[in-house]
Amino acid sequence: MPGTLLNERQIYARLVHPDPERRIIVTPLFDVRQQFGPSSLDLRLGCDFLVFRTSGITHLDPLRPPADIARDLARYTQAVEIGPGEAFVLHPGEFALASTLEYIVLPGDIAARLEGRSTWGRLGLEVHATAGFVDPGFAGTLTFELYNAGKVPLSLFAGIRIGQLCFFELEQPSALPYRQKTFTKYAQAVGTVGSKYYRDPEYEVLRRRSSAAGPRSSGEE
Repeated sequence: MPGTLLNERQIYARLVHPDPERRIIVTPLFDVRQQFGPSSLDLRLGCDFLVFRTSGITHLDPLRPPADIARDLARYTQAVEIGPGEAFVLHPGEFALASTLEYIVLPGDIAARLEGRSTWGRLGLEVHATAGFVDPGFAGTLTFELYNAGKVPLSLFAGIRIGQLCFFELEQPSALPYRQKTFTKYAQAVGTVGSKYYRDPEYEVLRRRSSAAGPRSSGEE
């Protein structure tokens, strides 16, 4: 547990807090009464997706130059946007990225966790694979890592509530809010953003070492 779980009254108090340094921002909020749970706030699905397609790429090599990896990822993914009333169909076994309709800003003493709603979980929809934790100081839309673990296709529409956000109050504000981190890759993102794993600094170290070692021949023992 990263801190004390807030109930709905405490969440609302933070949403309207007079001090900007302590305020939680979730916008837009269309229907507070509908979106509040006893200790969470429902989040809605945005209108843009990234789907993964079969391509000629044999694998993603993090030691290639970053520009080359970015081009490979662009070939590996396809952006899809749906309009009002238009369905995005997620078939069994398929994986796609999407984003929250809401833009989230957390103060330095609040962390959060993104979870799925039971209503959709009972149909086999998973909304995140591993990245459900939201750091203090985060600002941006949140990413849904959608996976259909069920047996039938699921029709998803922009604006439906597929996730919920729980908030945790820290004993002390973080000394390093997310958007102030040196190597942050997703701060203040709007819409669905794919992985930028290749920008992690450890890969740059590995690239330099690989370059210094030189290419290996196929007959080298």
